[in-house]
Parts: sequence; C-alpha cells; structure tokens
Amino acid sequence: MGLTRNALQAHMVGAAAVVLLAACSHRGEPQPKSAPAAGLGPKEGLVTAIARDGVVVSGERYFGGLADDAPLIHLFHQGRADGRGEYAPLVGWLNEHGYRAIAWDLRAGGDVFGGENRTAATVGDAPAEYCDAYADVEAALTAGAALAGRAPVIVWGSSYSGALVFQAAAKLPDKIAGVLAFSPAAGGPLAACRAGLFLDRVTAPAAVFRPASEMALESAQAQRAAFEAARVSFHVIEGETHGSSMLVDSRAGADRSAARALVMEWLDHTVGKRR
Repeated sequence: MGLTRNALQAHMVGAAAVVLLAACSHRGEPQPKSAPAAGLGPKEGLVTAIARDGVVVSGERYFGGLADDAPLIHLFHQGRADGRGEYAPLVGWLNEHGYRAIAWDLRAGGDVFGGENRTAATVGDAPAEYCDAYADVEAALTAGAALAGRAPVIVWGSSYSGALVFQAAAKLPDKIAGVLAFSPAAGGPLAACRAGLFLDRVTAPAAVFRPASEMALESAQAQRAAFEAARVSFHVIEGETHGSSMLVDSRAGADRSAARALVMEWLDHTVGKRR
C-alpha cells in the first residue's frame, strides 16, 4: 500500500488526538451471562457468531429480498451504540441500491441511539474495550461467509470500528472486497489497534469519510496524509456529525443526500460492478 509500517505509524502518531469516541468505558451495569443459541437463524433476521473468547456476537440481517449473489456489507457501530440503532436509517437505502447488510452489535457498545446492544448485554466477564471488539468483527465475518456465498463482502466501520475494519482487511484479505470507514478513531484506547498499524497489509480498495469539523485538527490532517499515502481514498463531508451518522439527515440536521451519493458512487465503482 505504499509506505513501510514504521512510516505509517509515524504519520498516525499525530492522529492520537482524533479519538472522538463516545466513551472509554463499556461495561456499565452488571450483565447477565446467558446468551442466545449460536448459529445463523431466520428468526427476525437474527444472525449470531461466536468470538474466539466465547462471546456471542449478535447481528441483524437486512437483505431486502435481494438475490443471494448481491454484495454483502457488514456494518459495525461506534462506541456506546448498537448495530440496529446506528444503521436503521441507512439499511433501506443500501437495499434499494442492491446491497444486502448485516448490522452487528459489538461488545464495546451500548444504547446511545436508543437500541439494545445484545452482544454487550451478554459479554459477562470477557474483556470489552475497543480493541477487544476486534474478535467480534472477525467472528462476524466468519459466520457471515455462509450468507455471502460468492458475493463480494464489504466491511463498514464507524468511529472505533472504523479502525477495526482495517485490521480485518489486513488479516482476512481473501474475505474482504472493500473497506469503508467513517471518522476512524486513532488515539487513546485505540493505540493497540489503530488503522495505521495495518495499512501496509491492506490490499482491498478502501475509503475514509470525515466531517469537515474534524478536519480542523492537525492530527486529522496527519491521519489523512497517512491514509492517502497508503492509497486509501479520503473524503471530507460537510458538517460536524461524527461516524456513520454523517450520512443521516435527522442526525446531521441537514440534507445528506450528496454524501450518501458519494458513498454509493464509491461502492458501485469499486464493488458493485462485480455483481
């Protein structure tokens, strides 16, 4: 992807200030240790996977009646959130454009969008910091392979999960056809799993989207330089809404159709043409 790992890490050091995470603690109230049965099941679109440390990872299918060979997007949420809560306003739009989706609940999450994070609710004593949630991302991709079939798979991350999807693309290159990251976090709790540690091994086409307000930080500008040096396309979206919510009119307080069109143009150009 262009730079050596050392050079990329040097570029990303300055991005440590661009954390913009909803919280640094994810456990909250004591959680029950019971969990739903694992496997891929049709009930209410539920999809479950087992992480390598035994955590049951829950997701919701949004396939919109599309064919089995339609591209499949794995949607991962920001801190203190859940998959259904963050992506409910976007999954219909994705389906309309020919993309199936699974919105996953990662263990580092909560109810910031008013939904329930089913994975966080059953994580028990397992570690549940941001970097720990990578195990959930990997489990989701493994379990979702049966549903993807031969269709291209895209990983989509928001804030902290925007960093984790680059790790997935580096470690699972045969499973991933494209990477989308919205406000990928880089500092503090993400020090051990920030995107810059993996960029030199990412071969899939990738794109990063940030709101203009975040680009006022020098650290964000340094992060942009690192991504672009690694041939990751970088897009600045008008406004100040963090993460994937920058595409949602009601959350941004403005018409975001142009931003959505930009994302869809990238998807159709790099992945959709394989349909």
